[in-house]
Amino acid sequence: MRPPAPRTPTRTVILGTLPLDEPAAGYVAAVDSVHDIGGMQGFGAVEAEPDEPPFHAPWEGRVHGLMLASALALGGGSLRPHIERMGSAAYLSTSYYEHWLAGIESRVIAQGGFTADELAGKQAEIAAGATVPEARDTEAGTFARSLLAPFEIEVHEDAAPPRFAVGDRVRVKRMHPAGHTRCPRYVRGALGTIALVHPSQPLPDRQGPGESHIEAFYSVAFAPDELWGADAEPGRATMLVDLWESYLEGAPS
Repeated sequence: MRPPAPRTPTRTVILGTLPLDEPAAGYVAAVDSVHDIGGMQGFGAVEAEPDEPPFHAPWEGRVHGLMLASALALGGGSLRPHIERMGSAAYLSTSYYEHWLAGIESRVIAQGGFTADELAGKQAEIAAGATVPEARDTEAGTFARSLLAPFEIEVHEDAAPPRFAVGDRVRVKRMHPAGHTRCPRYVRGALGTIALVHPSQPLPDRQGPGESHIEAFYSVAFAPDELWGADAEPGRATMLVDLWESYLEGAPS
């Protein structure tokens, strides 16, 4: 899959500009929509960019900062379900950080930070030439930068022990969830091997206000031909996919 190339956005927003449609009123029916494009054919090869910079344009860094600021202000929660509110055309024609900005806007609106009308009003003011407001908080900036450094993963001592161990053969369940899931469509039904067992973590599929389901979390190794058959690239490459225990079932060795 080749991601859309970064570009200068064209729709004015409070701290940047983006050419996005308004997000839909509710979540999409499932991640089996166009938003789950990992492993799909027809998008071309993934092109590795030598010496790739952290951001290709200043606005991308500002969106990254917005994500951190909104997470600090709103508490825990996932951005991905809000990105999935984007319509298919908007999602496929916009870049990675444009997806982030759409998700941030949707999440802040959903949690009462501002209304869609207030956001549109501010966008119109800035598009008409109003000065973009700035706020600088050294202490908050220092804390935000600390989030980019390695940190300890929270260990949930009361979580159930993992069912699988390194080396176990597993099969990803064939599933069609009615809501958000982190189980990619292209690995469903495939055989793999447990490569790593991570500390148990909240299952994103069942996270919401007042709800958290903690379970084992694994890195599962797949042979490319198991995922893509004869279309897989030749060689001995191995695909590692992080998957929660709910997505897996035991398989013969």
